[in-house]
Amino acid sequence: MTDNRSSSALFKRAEQLKRWEESDTNKQSTLPKRASRIQFSSGIVFLAACTAGDKEEVQRLLKMGADINTANVDGLTSLHQVSAITRTMSIRVAIYH
Repeated sequence: MTDNRSSSALFKRAEQLKRWEESDTNKQSTLPKRASRIQFSSGIVFLAACTAGDKEEVQRLLKMGADINTANVDGLTSLHQVSAITRTMSIRVAIYH
C-alpha cells in the first residue's frame, strides 16, 4: 500500500513539474530588471552629514535648502546631532545659517 502511495505521489509531482515548465510563471521576463535604488529624504541626508561632521556637505545641503529644523524619529535635530559629537565647526555653520 505504501509503495502504491509513494508512486502516486511521485507521479503527481512529476505532473506538477511538467506543468511548471510549461507555465508563464516559469518563463523569463522580456523586460530588463530595474536595479532597485534606495533614496533618502534630504532631511535624512542633512542629519547624516551633521552626524558625520562633514562641514562641506552640511554647507552644500543648506545652500540647496535643507531644513535646519529637521528631526529624526527620536526628535533630535541637526544641532543635537552635531553637539553630541562635539563638532564645533558644524555647530557654527548650523547656528549662523
